[in-house]
Amino acid sequence: MFINNKDTITAIATPNGIGAIAIIRISGKLCFKIVSIFFVSKENKQITELKPKTMHLGLIKQKKKIIDQVFLCLFKKPFSYTGEDLIEIYCHGTLYIQNKILKLLIDNGARLANPGEFSLRSFQNGKIDLIKAESLSELFKAEDELAHSLAIKNFNGKFSIFLKEIRQYIIYLNSLINVALDFDEDNISEFNYKKFRNTLVVLITKIKRTILGFQQNNLLKKGYYLVLVGRPNVGKSTLFNLLLKKERSIVSNLSGTTINYIEEDYFLKGIKYRIVDTAGIQPTKNPTNKLYIKGINKTYETINSADLILVIKDKIEKDLEQDFQRYRNKQIIIIINKCDLLKKKIISKNKYILISAKYRIGLERIKKQIKEKMNKRLNYKKDNIINNMRNYECLKKVLLTLIKIKKTITNYLTPEILSFLLREANYHLGKITKIVTNDEILNKIFSTFCLGK
Repeated sequence: MFINNKDTITAIATPNGIGAIAIIRISGKLCFKIVSIFFVSKENKQITELKPKTMHLGLIKQKKKIIDQVFLCLFKKPFSYTGEDLIEIYCHGTLYIQNKILKLLIDNGARLANPGEFSLRSFQNGKIDLIKAESLSELFKAEDELAHSLAIKNFNGKFSIFLKEIRQYIIYLNSLINVALDFDEDNISEFNYKKFRNTLVVLITKIKRTILGFQQNNLLKKGYYLVLVGRPNVGKSTLFNLLLKKERSIVSNLSGTTINYIEEDYFLKGIKYRIVDTAGIQPTKNPTNKLYIKGINKTYETINSADLILVIKDKIEKDLEQDFQRYRNKQIIIIINKCDLLKKKIISKNKYILISAKYRIGLERIKKQIKEKMNKRLNYKKDNIINNMRNYECLKKVLLTLIKIKKTITNYLTPEILSFLLREANYHLGKITKIVTNDEILNKIFSTFCLGK
């Protein structure tokens, strides 16, 4: 785990490598004393005389040798990110200068920080709660607009507001129980139980909606699975490359060029997808080529995992969906490629999308359909507020406890038993924010942070 808060810690807060500017942080009770050993202010002031939260120009010196001209910004406790005395040194970004200053700090009494230790101290000193800490971690890992938006919302308190609302409901339910405890069990009115039950149903509904939002968001984090299928040489790989905007899949006029599936990340309007180009399915009833059979089996496996199947054809057929009847429970978009070569006038355009991958015709209609199908399947809401599995599991335990109360309340349980079950729900709710005694949980959260954060 982490060494205690008595140490003064330091780390380079900017990414590894050479840049115009690098930032070095130092936090702890000795940070002003350590930096004053080798920092010379342009105003010839002592470190403690410098105005906090402003930039001060000066020199970093090792004895009489100048290491660098830097800006220094100091923060006095408790008005800093960590809640401790903290200094940030803005130096030139060469590796030599960064390492030289870091070594000076360590040689004069600081310790190299562990990953996430600055944020851990911020949590331990009450500057942020676990929700904000976890939101920071999710922010670092965000790959798309939705993940970024969710992390920002929670860092600004969206999930915390929701938890306060849930806690208020539980307090209100407890108040109803406390009133009931003033009477004998035989005199508890039906009205009290009815009011308790109705409030409980509202609370359960709110939590269920939030949990569903996380489940949907978790699916989107992994990527909505799009699979391109069709017979050989219908233009699957051309469309695949066109969507990705790069030559990822080999394109050829020869049938059977793609013999294995190719998978890539694809981002559409800020949402992550996994798009797959598969081997072409031949109409042959008894294929003998072992490599072909292996490729086709892999194609069907991929189709089984698909969230959406893009069926590519190059002509209008009466049995257009016949090849894929076994996947009727899947969402399908039927695409007719090479529309520039079609001789017949197409009347029924609603059943399928006409495109020419070669001439980039119809691509926007495909994107629109993908978006509509995804929204229909997920019923996705942008106000989802849970962004990690730990919070989801804690909230689910709250829900299960409340459901247990709902199932048994028809038996008119004594107020004492209801109060005990509500305390259990409140315990699981508290674990989300700060009532955590397990060091392993803290280690798991903060060790995912980068060095210097």
